[in-house]
Amino acid sequence: MKIHHTPHTRLRNAFTLMEMMLVLGIIALLITVVASISPMFIESAEITTAQAKIGTLKSMMQAYKNNNRRFPASLEDLVKPPANAQFKKQYVSEEGITDPWGEKFQLRSPGKKDGAPFEVYSMGPDKRDGTDDDVY
Repeated sequence: MKIHHTPHTRLRNAFTLMEMMLVLGIIALLITVVASISPMFIESAEITTAQAKIGTLKSMMQAYKNNNRRFPASLEDLVKPPANAQFKKQYVSEEGITDPWGEKFQLRSPGKKDGAPFEVYSMGPDKRDGTDDDVY
C-alpha cells in the first residue's frame, strides 16, 4: 500500500531562511549582552585580587617586623631582605608585590589613615596615585 503525500501534509526536513536568521539574531544578542557585562566582572575580580594581595603584604610586613624588630623600608625588602636584616628570608615573590594591573604596590610609611604605621595600596587601573580608583 502506497501513501501519497499532498503538499500540505509533507514533513519539513529543513529550516527556512527566516528561522535561521532568527536563531542567528538571538545568538548575536546573547553574545552582545555577555560581552558588555564581562568587563564589570573582570574589574571586580581584579580589585578583589588586589585587596587579597594587600592583606598578604600587610601580614608579611608584620612578620618582617617580628623577625627584624622594624618594618621593612620598602616592599622590595620582602622579596630580597637587605644586608642589614637580622633574619634573611624571602617573605613574598616578586609577583607578590605586583598588582593585577602590572604595577608595584605602593608603601607609605607612616600611613595617612587611622594613624597606621604603614599603608600598602595599589594605584588601581588608571595607574595614577591619589585617584578614586586606588585600592587599599
